Amino acid sequence: MNYSQLHFFPMGISDLDQLMAIELYSFPTPWKRGMYEHDLTENTHSRFYVIKRADTDELAAYIGSWFIADEVHIGTIATKREYRGWRLAEQLVAYTALQGLNEGMSYIILEVRVNNKPAIRLYERLGFERVGMRKGYYTDTGEDAILMTCGELETLALRLLIEEA
Repeated sequence: MNYSQLHFFPMGISDLDQLMAIELYSFPTPWKRGMYEHDLTENTHSRFYVIKRADTDELAAYIGSWFIADEVHIGTIATKREYRGWRLAEQLVAYTALQGLNEGMSYIILEVRVNNKPAIRLYERLGFERVGMRKGYYTDTGEDAILMTCGELETLALRLLIEEA
């Protein structure tokens, strides 16, 4: 694993072709391209970041969140197949926590499918706590969501291993 070739960038419209390919195999009901375009161009609360290889501009992973009041709300996160196991999702959460600290945020909140055991384990390892359940939250499958939160943004930010470009 060579983290020195991986860098964080704000997500841009030019990332969407690669992102949509990852989105399609990562989620039962992927977001529509227009949803990303709207958040990237119209939504002042959105903070979307990508990890790319510096040498090839290949998109390895991404995260989408919204910074509202003092809350970071993570809405999406995914890693390209070839990079799964590299802890990039952890790095994206840490990077988002750092950005949240820089903008005065107090905590992170997210929903995760009850059957997404790898993601639940990741969030719990990062210090997220289960604080509730959203019944039937995922309209595509009717699946419930676990509501998780973490107020330790400083601790999360200390997990960063990848350099910001």
